[in-house]
Amino acid sequence: MATEDVLESGAAVLDAEPEVVQNDSLWRNRNFIWICVGACVATLGSQFTALALPWIVLKMTGDSLALAAVMAISGVPQIALLLFGGGLADRFSPKRILISAYLICALLLICLGALLYAGMLQLWMIDIFAFTTGLVFGVSVPASFSVIAAALPNHMVPAASSVIGSVRQGFAFIGPLLAGALLGLANDGKPTGSALGSQPIFAIAFFLDGAGLLLMAWATAKIAFRPLLSGDGAPRGGLSIMPALRWFLSDRQVLTVIIYWTIIVFFFSGSVRVALPLLAEQSTALGAKAYGILVSANSAGVFVGMTALGLLRRFIAGKLWPVILGLDVIAAGLAIIIGVLHPALSMAIFVYAAMLVLVGTRSGFVEIGWFSLLQQRYPDDIRGRATSIFMVISTANMAASVTFAGWMTRHMPASELFVFAGAATAVIVLVATLLRAMGVLRIDA
Repeated sequence: MATEDVLESGAAVLDAEPEVVQNDSLWRNRNFIWICVGACVATLGSQFTALALPWIVLKMTGDSLALAAVMAISGVPQIALLLFGGGLADRFSPKRILISAYLICALLLICLGALLYAGMLQLWMIDIFAFTTGLVFGVSVPASFSVIAAALPNHMVPAASSVIGSVRQGFAFIGPLLAGALLGLANDGKPTGSALGSQPIFAIAFFLDGAGLLLMAWATAKIAFRPLLSGDGAPRGGLSIMPALRWFLSDRQVLTVIIYWTIIVFFFSGSVRVALPLLAEQSTALGAKAYGILVSANSAGVFVGMTALGLLRRFIAGKLWPVILGLDVIAAGLAIIIGVLHPALSMAIFVYAAMLVLVGTRSGFVEIGWFSLLQQRYPDDIRGRATSIFMVISTANMAASVTFAGWMTRHMPASELFVFAGAATAVIVLVATLLRAMGVLRIDA
């Protein structure tokens, strides 16, 4: 559910024009095949860690604020290095950056799994893991946006982006189900505030993700990247973020999108992200399986939202702003319903899953819609750095959001946090609607 997962998987869906290139030529391209293999493996493997890590923190501490702190800790180094990573992506080939990142993260995951298997894992070790992977993420993610453009002919990029986005979301749906089934076999360790003892099943989850990243590094090494050059043959772009920052500040519509999107994410996305494992934990019968089902339901909704955006783009041309306001209202209402119904339904898993499919549909449509709008407006020579600035804002906002949500869980149960998130989102949409009617907020999209 994380924002960065949605953006990475679906950034180019709105722009994709499959008719530009024949599928036969695309699927005969060896670089594209290796990119697909890497996308499948990385997305599937990451789902095991995405479920196992928060579950381990909750079992270890019994403290939702500790869970929020781990999420926030990974965001701090990302904020520091995303801008630098964007400059590297504009200037150099992403190949070495990505291979190094995959190898480092694989080593960290294998070490984490070994410590957990040996019963030696403690919370401070998880904090170090989160901080270090945040560093790697900050440097490598801007480069990941350049992979398709740097490895394929220009005429293949739109269709390839669409296929890769669909592949990632498909595995983001399957992965949590498999991970939830695996983690459901684990014994329910009691919180000790220090270490859980040996947890072989959870260790296997980290090993699987680490092995997937090793395979990802190998697949990336097989890709023949072409250098991204400017017209005079010099390396494209530069390291300074100032040109991109000046462009952001000069575009009023971009500022409008970012401000509105940031406020919604702060009150809605972080709250749902923290409350979801807490809500699932309250189901003593399903536990981690319930968490896997709910995350998969949300991922399925994201896929539906992305697909709907591509299919309906001609029908919503010039109407993206009111459509997104309407979808945000629906998401707010669903969050309130989940919070209100939870005590009565006592974790009726498929009712919650159905609602989270709808919430995910909104996320896929809204976030990819906004991101695609921004991508269309980015000048080519600052694309990597502009993407980095956007991701810094996104990462800092999500870190603040999950920290705030974790603090809120000290004062209210998970069900009430859903109600709070929905009510706050509804108020924000109402204010935005009034400002739009007054002509203060205007988006030509």
